[in-house]
Amino acid sequence: MSHPFKPGDQALTLKAGFGFAAMTEVTLDIFIGEGLKAVQPDGQVWTAPYDGWVIYREDADGCGFFRARHLMPLRGDFIPEQQKSHEVSA
Repeated sequence: MSHPFKPGDQALTLKAGFGFAAMTEVTLDIFIGEGLKAVQPDGQVWTAPYDGWVIYREDADGCGFFRARHLMPLRGDFIPEQQKSHEVSA
């Protein structure tokens, strides 16, 4: 399942990585495509190993990089259509 994330969206990490525990609430910063280069805050150039999102947490130093499938959005309606209750007309 893919999700059309946007910069600034809130999400939960579904796996641990980059100093973030699984189920950590984070903010999505920017999307970086595989092979693209980015400059880290310390000035080092980094190449994205896969498509993913740079994420951060307000109360944490540093940031992380996660694939979209390892993030769960914290907005919108997450109940699958077939599970929603519908009023039936008699």
